[in-house]
Amino acid sequence: MPEKILSPQSDEDRQLKEELESLVLGLHSQPYHAANNKAALQQIASLIKSATTSMTSVPKPLKFMIPHYKEMKEVHEKLESPELQKFCSDILSVLSMTVSEERECLKYRLTGLREDVGAWGHEYVRHLAGEIAAEWETLMEEDVAKKNELIAEAKLIVPYHMQHNAEAEACDLLMEMEQLQMLTEGDVVDKEAYERVCLYLTSCVPYVPEPENSELLRTALALYRKFSQYPQAMRLALQLHDMALISELFQECPDRLVRMQLAFMLGRQQVFLELPDTMEDCEDLNEILSNANLSNHFVALAREVLIRCMMSATASLGLILLWDVDGGLTKIDKYFYASEDFIKAGALLACGIVSSGVRNECDPALALLTEFCSHKVQVSPWLPDVTRFCSHKVQVSPWLPDVTRFCSHKVQVSPWLPDVTRFCSHKVQ
Repeated sequence: MPEKILSPQSDEDRQLKEELESLVLGLHSQPYHAANNKAALQQIASLIKSATTSMTSVPKPLKFMIPHYKEMKEVHEKLESPELQKFCSDILSVLSMTVSEERECLKYRLTGLREDVGAWGHEYVRHLAGEIAAEWETLMEEDVAKKNELIAEAKLIVPYHMQHNAEAEACDLLMEMEQLQMLTEGDVVDKEAYERVCLYLTSCVPYVPEPENSELLRTALALYRKFSQYPQAMRLALQLHDMALISELFQECPDRLVRMQLAFMLGRQQVFLELPDTMEDCEDLNEILSNANLSNHFVALAREVLIRCMMSATASLGLILLWDVDGGLTKIDKYFYASEDFIKAGALLACGIVSSGVRNECDPALALLTEFCSHKVQVSPWLPDVTRFCSHKVQVSPWLPDVTRFCSHKVQVSPWLPDVTRFCSHKVQ
């Protein structure tokens, strides 16, 4: 609806204001035990609810009810029906959100019907949660009854926040009330929200002192454990240095592959567990936990990294000597005679990069590459894939589809490009 229609001078606003004023006046003009009071209160509540479902500013019904706040409090005190008093308390609780600064929103909420807290809108729930947290700080240990009332309200607010993607606000409220265990009870946190809840809890750990930080970790761990996320739970157990909990998680994990992953995590942190002989894959798990094969794994990784480094380091010469066909190919030529095939593969790449976009009558790139077209050793395993990538429907890289066009172009952009297809499809690579 256009903003000009919602302006204070609009007919709709005047009609709404007059309707609310007549309803409040009707509550005063008739006996406080009259049945008509219930209809008037229901009408006022309906008008407020229709405007508070989503709030970016103070809704018009609340704005028009602000001058009548004291009158509504008088009506609340004089109503003779307990049910109507509770219903009026709910309305006053919402009005207090914009008028009072003395936590009257919470006061009237606790004396009201205490039904669906989300019926009054998300902003009301947020305001009420803030007043609950502030009230909790003022309570002493002996105020058990008052604390139980606030906990009961929190049990209504937290599920509402979880259902409306406000996990951080729910966690903040429970942290203020020291009631984080509520997150692990029942279905408060479902499988759709637990990751966001755990991420928020663990991100708050560096900002709270002991023992609150340990409580945050244990709550997140309990949620991960509840949803069978054992690696994440083990990571938190290691942060807590709780050996009993670490052993429980390890033995509780039902998946043998995940258990091996946990063993690698424990081995990396030099945490060794005494495993029963009856456990599945006990011997393999003990080897992992004791880091017996750590050296072999390290050597295998180093070998893989070295192989990639040899090819990429040699190929990078092509970028350093880019377009310097005369001098660059001379410097690259010595790598064609290396004993490592991956260095030769890098030299082939460097040769192509140096000659890219440069036309030379002597065609030195072709002369160097021809020798390897019939090479018995597979110099590079990826070369046969060039043609397939060039014709692939999914464009892997924006420049790859141009290779075929350049190879068949009448103007030869680079003398070695037409030989790539022949080289890639050669029977003996």
